[in-house]
Amino acid sequence: MSLPTLLQAGVLACAVYLCMVYVAYFALMVVGFAESRRRKRELRGADPDVIDSRFAPPVSILVPAHNEETTLPDAVRSLLALDYPEHEVIVVDDGSTDRTLERMREEFGLVPVAMPSRGIVATQRIEGHFRSSAEPRLVVIAKASGGKADALNAALNHCRHRYVCGVDADMVFARDALSTTMPAFMRNPGSVVGLTSFFETSANPAASLLAGVSYRIPDLRPLILFQVLDYLRAFFNNRLAWSRYGFMLCAAGAFQVWRRDLVDELRGWSPAFTCEDIEFTFRAHRFLRERGSPYRILSLPVRVGVTEGPDDMRKLVAQRERWQRVIVETWWANRKMCFNRRYGSVGLLGMPYYLLSEIVAPVFEVLAVATLAVGAAAGLVDWNVFLLVLLLISLVNSVLSAGALLMADLESPAYRLAGVVRLLALMPLELLVYRPFMSWARIKGTWRFLRGDKGWHKYERNVHADPA
Repeated sequence: MSLPTLLQAGVLACAVYLCMVYVAYFALMVVGFAESRRRKRELRGADPDVIDSRFAPPVSILVPAHNEETTLPDAVRSLLALDYPEHEVIVVDDGSTDRTLERMREEFGLVPVAMPSRGIVATQRIEGHFRSSAEPRLVVIAKASGGKADALNAALNHCRHRYVCGVDADMVFARDALSTTMPAFMRNPGSVVGLTSFFETSANPAASLLAGVSYRIPDLRPLILFQVLDYLRAFFNNRLAWSRYGFMLCAAGAFQVWRRDLVDELRGWSPAFTCEDIEFTFRAHRFLRERGSPYRILSLPVRVGVTEGPDDMRKLVAQRERWQRVIVETWWANRKMCFNRRYGSVGLLGMPYYLLSEIVAPVFEVLAVATLAVGAAAGLVDWNVFLLVLLLISLVNSVLSAGALLMADLESPAYRLAGVVRLLALMPLELLVYRPFMSWARIKGTWRFLRGDKGWHKYERNVHADPA
């Protein structure tokens, strides 16, 4: 077969793949818009007296932390300030080697206490229990390092309430994070077993959400703005639609709420995977589908807080490489669900979607680059056509991003005008300036999965200025 024929085959394969991906993206965006409108109507119709009453189910908030001395105190203060009627905060210091535990002692007046464990899941050694002398709802557990999933399981063993909310230690929460999301459980207590909700990203969450009520978003740095676009599309264009059709396959680790009886039955989060959140969501779907139980796992359009986004490209690539690894790991571990009618929309829609948009994406990205490089070296590239295709793809990406931004603004208009203008200006540039690094992260993550790498590869936290 001649070189021109091989290159044409490569170009055709990439073109077919792109068309399939973008058809899926636009279909999801349309469904996501309808779901966003429906959820907003439900939220407007919620009875505040019920949410503020003793009928609101109490929640245990689980906060795993490893070397989080710079972010954890802000996260904990925001959780203690939630306007929800009854909740406890259980922080697990997972073998930190910095001053995480010392900072918690200084900030919250921790004193040693004896605490019983429910013993649901075996974890690494527990080294101490502490309670805040100023705030009895705050418990801190010190344990030997075992990873994020192990820390969540240690908190699960000590929680008291029938709903558990797993969060990240680098996030600052809005005061209404629980009061606006828990009604989804209260409306359907028998069927809704888990949910996640939208959160913003910023280089300094404490400066972007003051006192849990005053947003200063988006963060105007270009790298953060590109991440904002990523989060907007992920939640508004994708997860809302997944939620609508019953295959919401990633309850994000930064904010995931589950019925505790389900988490207990599944024996908590698995330390055998690179990350815990997406794996647990897949496992919950698989377990409930195989048991034949009616259930729903939701994604909501409610803004629940601000998480920390990496402030340089090296950190960002490390984060996204890890995300790619756990996606491939989890999909492969559950591959029998793909195209399997027994698993309903999860098997017929969710698993194929992940296969198309995430699992095989690095293959086509490598193929596209290789085809372009070989074609250019052989003088076979029509650069006018190539630039036209780039322009078309940039336009399509911009439409998807603009749709997600519109949904977020209709849900809760919190973005500063300067930020909206910059987001719109960066949308056409994303393909050339930002996406190549994300493609590299996906390729790197897939390669590390093939090598069996399951390390967290934690990067340094951002240096935070005083929020004041």
